[in-house]
Amino acid sequence: MELNRSLKARHLTMISVGGVIGAGFFLGAGAAIAHTGPSVVLAYLIGGVITLFIMLLLAEMAVSRPVSGSFETYARTAFGPWCGFITGWTYWLAFLIGPASEAIAAGTFLNMWFPGVPVWLFCLVIASSLTAINMVGVHFFGEVEFWLSLVKVVALLAFIVAGCYSLGLDDASPASATNLTDSGSFFAGGLPGFLGAMLMVIFSFGGTEAIGTAAGESENPQRDIPRTLRGTVVRILLLYIGSLTVLLLVLPWQQAGVSSSPYVEASGILGGDMARHIMNFVVLTAALSCIDTGVYATSRILHAMASDGYFPGWFARLHPAHKTPDNAILASSLVLFTGVIIAILSPDAYVILAGISGFGFLFTWLMIALSQPTLHRIALHDGTLKYKAPAARYIQPLTVGLIALIMAGQFFTDGGGITLVTVLVWLALASAYYVFIVRKNRRLSDEKSHAQ
Repeated sequence: MELNRSLKARHLTMISVGGVIGAGFFLGAGAAIAHTGPSVVLAYLIGGVITLFIMLLLAEMAVSRPVSGSFETYARTAFGPWCGFITGWTYWLAFLIGPASEAIAAGTFLNMWFPGVPVWLFCLVIASSLTAINMVGVHFFGEVEFWLSLVKVVALLAFIVAGCYSLGLDDASPASATNLTDSGSFFAGGLPGFLGAMLMVIFSFGGTEAIGTAAGESENPQRDIPRTLRGTVVRILLLYIGSLTVLLLVLPWQQAGVSSSPYVEASGILGGDMARHIMNFVVLTAALSCIDTGVYATSRILHAMASDGYFPGWFARLHPAHKTPDNAILASSLVLFTGVIIAILSPDAYVILAGISGFGFLFTWLMIALSQPTLHRIALHDGTLKYKAPAARYIQPLTVGLIALIMAGQFFTDGGGITLVTVLVWLALASAYYVFIVRKNRRLSDEKSHAQ
């Protein structure tokens, strides 16, 4: 039984949007600004360039091999089953931790209106509702994600327009270039601060690659995936960079943090209390949309890995009517509830989880970039190269170099040690699981097949 192919081009576009514009941007931007000051715009521009290059390389592979859970498959084809398993395992971790942090953020946003309700109760309701949406069917998921993502896009465009309009008013305008020029050093946190901000930036861009996991459920991958790529490029250049520039013109960067969304505070400055409440609704919608996409992507990765024999076949089973991997969805959704426990144990839970997730996305992007040359040669040989990434021979090594630089830079950042230790422990556990369980089970399965 195969996954249902009912995602249209507009669904793919908004899945990519939904995977990116969540609390990782609306709240995480505050942490990035606090790390590096006005140079955060440069950090997001670099992050956007890396994302664009990854999208170009991924689009080529996804059109040639439109399979659900694509990253694991591409890495396995290029470097063997161990690399495929590690890539899928790490991406699953990154996208699992991301929604857990988004659930914490969503509870924080809701507390603005319902201060007497505990965050864990909000997380419980959110996790249950979005799990149910993913189990109804991929078309229903696509429709929900389309409208949730549309709200975010419209809100960011409105924020940019309002900020630009305010900038053109008299000297009493809340938007002013002095918020940038009078704030001290452009690189307020120095090189360590800039590198620390880059991890939050990557976390906020993480999810763009979700189009790769949806390729296997696209009606027309050859047409839809490149089209989605073009829409993603516009979003990166306009929504992120444009809104961040306006944000820094309105809100002094020293006031940014993660106690509340800087976009909510800036909207209050621009339009008063009503605008503040409207933006809080938008960032809440953004968090819900990102959680929704996270459950979708991780369940497809788990389904693909189970289908390849890396996990028990129970996770590969599909609902007979909806053709959705319900068991994989349930397993992926369970991690959402851990966000509540971590939030209780540490007041810095959001930043810690975001850093670990961002590093996981970086590792996945590195494997995507490293896999492209081999997949390109295979597609040429098989005659399946239907879309060619422009200037791939140049952007592929440049992308690998930039990602490696950001990874290495975490040794010199505050809090980078926690992230690196966590990721190394995770990779060690994944490798041990593969060696002692996956490979052993495959060997026993092969021996049984030969005996028959």
